[in-house]
Amino acid sequence: MAIQVWPIPTTEFFDLLGIEQATFFLPGDATNSVTAGGEVIVHRRGARLWQGEVVLGRSEPEDIAAQEALIEHLLEPGASFMTYDRRQFAPQDPGYPGGINWAAQPVAINSLIAGNRELSLRGMPPNFTLRRGQKIGFQYLTGPVRYAVHRIVSASVTADATGVTGAFEVSPFIRPGAVVGAAVNLDRPQARAKLLSFKPGPGRSSRTEGGSFSWQQTLGGGV
Repeated sequence: MAIQVWPIPTTEFFDLLGIEQATFFLPGDATNSVTAGGEVIVHRRGARLWQGEVVLGRSEPEDIAAQEALIEHLLEPGASFMTYDRRQFAPQDPGYPGGINWAAQPVAINSLIAGNRELSLRGMPPNFTLRRGQKIGFQYLTGPVRYAVHRIVSASVTADATGVTGAFEVSPFIRPGAVVGAAVNLDRPQARAKLLSFKPGPGRSSRTEGGSFSWQQTLGGGV
């Protein structure tokens, strides 16, 4: 078997885990100061990056050991893996009761609006409505490729009869390097992540607790 190449795809790590609980959220990354006049000034420290925690379920000791081997391996400097929000499925619309095969849908960035807070899409199913809270993802730049994941902030946006949406707001802000025409994924878009910490679970007779680990998105090739 070949050695692992970073980032480890979801099929070789994240999808193999027996997950009991998981989070996927976007924290702030800023500090505050107060002027003599009582104005609160926010100072951004760095890029806003997705974070999460995974709690593994109880399982056979051999199964837990196999999961721990992969998790411990990801604590190596420079190691990374692909992850996604397992709580949220691909967007659906009542107008498409049979669902959408998003892998076959040629969704792409149609326009990028000045200010880096809004974009529009093309290649959507005609008259399909996206709603606040749903996520989109795309790749940008090279050496290494960056993986962007954005959550829709606008209440809703509906594609027209040709599959083009109006501009809608997303969070976090769109980073430099995103381009019109980039393919967009709406079916559990993936982020590249770095393992931050791991807490193994205790053994209990013939069953073992799975423990937990935390992660943070990384945009670079190493960490």
